[in-house]
Amino acid sequence: MAMASTIDSKHTSKENEDDVVLVSSGGSSNSDLIPSSPDRSIGCVISTGDSSNINLTASTTTGATSPSSPPAALYQQHRVKFVPFASTIESPFWVRYNQMKLEMIQLSEDPITIEATYGLEATSTMSKELGAGQTPRLQCQEASLFAPVAKLSSTKNESSAPSAATTPQHGVVVAETARLVSSSTKPALVANERVHAKGILMGYNTVESFQSVDKNKLLKDCFLDGFRTGEVNALTMFVLLTFADLKNHKVLYWFGFPALSAPILFHPFTPQRQQPQTWSSLYTTQERLDMARQVVSMRRQILATGASCPDDRAVGLPPYFVWFPSRKVCLPLSVSVLAAAEAGRYNVTDPHQVVFAFFDPNSASTDPGWPLRNLVAFLSFHLGLGGQAVNILCYRPGRLRRVVSVNNLSEKSNTDDEDMVLVELDHVHDQSLFMQILAPTKTEFGWIHPHDETAEDNSNSETYSKVKVAGWELNPRGKPGPRSVHLRPLLDASHLAIQAADLNLQLMKWRMIPNLQVRKLQATKVLLLGAGTLGCNVARVLLGWGIRSFTFVDYGNVGYSNPVRQPLFNLQDCQSNNGNGKPKAVAAADALKLIAADVQAQGIVLSIPMPGHIESKEVLQGSVTRLDRLIQECDVVFLLTDTRESRWLPTVIAAAHQKPLLNAALGLDSWLVMRHGGGEEGGGQRLGCYFCNDVVAPENSTKNRTLDQQCTVTRPGLAPIASSMAVELMVALLHHPRGLKAPAPNSSSSIFSPTVQHQLPDGEAAGSAGGDGLGNTSTTDLGILPHQIRGSLVTYTMMTPTVPAFTHCTGCAKAVIGAYLADPIDLVYQTCASPTQEYLEDLVGLTEFRAQASAQMNDLLMMCDDEDDEIWGRDDT
Repeated sequence: MAMASTIDSKHTSKENEDDVVLVSSGGSSNSDLIPSSPDRSIGCVISTGDSSNINLTASTTTGATSPSSPPAALYQQHRVKFVPFASTIESPFWVRYNQMKLEMIQLSEDPITIEATYGLEATSTMSKELGAGQTPRLQCQEASLFAPVAKLSSTKNESSAPSAATTPQHGVVVAETARLVSSSTKPALVANERVHAKGILMGYNTVESFQSVDKNKLLKDCFLDGFRTGEVNALTMFVLLTFADLKNHKVLYWFGFPALSAPILFHPFTPQRQQPQTWSSLYTTQERLDMARQVVSMRRQILATGASCPDDRAVGLPPYFVWFPSRKVCLPLSVSVLAAAEAGRYNVTDPHQVVFAFFDPNSASTDPGWPLRNLVAFLSFHLGLGGQAVNILCYRPGRLRRVVSVNNLSEKSNTDDEDMVLVELDHVHDQSLFMQILAPTKTEFGWIHPHDETAEDNSNSETYSKVKVAGWELNPRGKPGPRSVHLRPLLDASHLAIQAADLNLQLMKWRMIPNLQVRKLQATKVLLLGAGTLGCNVARVLLGWGIRSFTFVDYGNVGYSNPVRQPLFNLQDCQSNNGNGKPKAVAAADALKLIAADVQAQGIVLSIPMPGHIESKEVLQGSVTRLDRLIQECDVVFLLTDTRESRWLPTVIAAAHQKPLLNAALGLDSWLVMRHGGGEEGGGQRLGCYFCNDVVAPENSTKNRTLDQQCTVTRPGLAPIASSMAVELMVALLHHPRGLKAPAPNSSSSIFSPTVQHQLPDGEAAGSAGGDGLGNTSTTDLGILPHQIRGSLVTYTMMTPTVPAFTHCTGCAKAVIGAYLADPIDLVYQTCASPTQEYLEDLVGLTEFRAQASAQMNDLLMMCDDEDDEIWGRDDT
């Protein structure tokens, strides 16, 4: 689990000054907007704390400074400084992004929609009392990260690198940028007292591509794509560049908060100065309370509208709104809303009737927050207010509370009373600022090409080639550059171990085996019957494939000869239990838990009933019942026991319950790995099991045997090879659409490469999911799916024969399966109690089969004798 920590960034960019000019409306006679008290005037907010009165009609004021040569010092006094955002990223955000990069995003460098929020914490009196920082912060939480799933799924291919069309360093920002910014798939649920900001995350596969991308062009293109459409959400959009070092749990990132920059403006000034004034000095308490209630009413209306469509993020706090003082109404800022307002006789372009407001995240100084930069640009581009003085309200209530929707009139009445009380409490610490800004024109922003100032076609790239966009966050040293976060100290050790353990599998999906079903493998429950040489080696390989649920069954204890050949045991296991050794099943399960953090393993000491090994019916009943339950509860059975007869009952039970069973057996220098029946050949015949090659029933193989015949004497390198093959065969089987019933190939001479498409001997395309759409093919994304694999260390060769099921097989014949399902205890008891196995052979028809075969052989021999007599002319008489 990730710790609840955050990664903060402070931004003091030198680009936080914009060349918009503040003007005073002291000479205005607007009675609707400004109270008529003769001692009230609107102060100019300047960076030094001083201000100058500038009349709206300054261009005609006698003695005004010439536009072509304003005093430099005076000009600096009238520049507006903006306080930029700083990023605050919670560590769970990065943890989730790393997981998405590993499992979903992989090699894609397409943009991902993300979301962040900012509130008015910097304006809160409570936050100041607690000593919280005053820097406006854009916050990313774990829920802020989501990806367009359809887009990601379409990028899963085997290409070695992203295409040029999706690689930003090739000068192409994805065409869907505007759509990703203006819409989303699964919005995060954020409180409605915070502003929602939509953003784009661009993740790069190498640190070199992260460094080489043209960041200024990227920021500009991402912002302008949405800004040109008039989408208000684009005004608060952001860009996040990342490079995730998944192996070392590090992330290199860089935030951009794009804003249009205006060139130096030359407007007439008057050198007269005065102290800045807040809007509380311009409006009465009642007027400000009325306005605050109008804001609450607007927010409640937005919430009620958004409740009808839960995926609409408009239910959050609108970043900008319009206040009509004479009409006593506030409306959220948007082109459509303002068009409707115009139709309703609200003049949105008359500075005497409208105030453009935004929720200002900054109150540390008289400088406005970063969102104002793009508000001024929006007014110039989309409302045609460039070159005009516009009224701006930096809304900074003492506290911004959450609002609730209203469903009926009685609720509305009660809620209005509550709003009155809360607004009266909150306005006490109100620090809102009121100012007039002379908005730059489009030309001054560089939008229109300098050689064609009358151009109206904004779709041409020439029309915005001179536009500048600023906003890259500074690093901790106060210089332009990325930041980094190291997640390892923030993460639990077990989480790091779990993620690292499956890193190899996830990277396989990136390029080599995109259809690898890692989740399916991780959810697979395996039952290992036998915890000896084969069992230990199989378990270790299963761990590498992501298997995490193990059940070991064994009846023996760890001996001193075991640790050198069985890698899950050590000398301490041999010495435990008063020198008798720890039970193998328990020791193997405990060892796996020390290797992988998320392993769920159990060891069960159980003796498997075997033909020819006589036991009481009571003991057999307990053993059979428990073994049957274990096989039913698992997904895959591995049969890894030492003797032939110990494999009989698991074979019967697995066939009865249709469970995949993988069998591995060792000789001195040869080995066998096979999957048991259930599959069908082209003619409809089942694949055989371990006993389908025999015409005799299994019996006690330890009777009258010397020590070397009783023990599994094998070359040491054989067990790891056979174990690996058994696990690989299981993984391929789980990836076949027909699973247990997957057919086997017709030939054993196929050579397969997972990265090369070719034709197999039976005409199947390697790696195809299913030749006829029904899974009637013996190949998977991992290669061919053989029935058996037989290998030899003498010749260092392998072959993959296919053996059909034997009608009279003692392990999988219909007669023995039917008898087990009818009465399992009686079948097992009769089989174990019969020393010569006549019962089992009679049950499946082996006795009759051998008799018929013997009779046919005798007839054949007699025919041969008759032919010989004719040739040699002999007469029996």
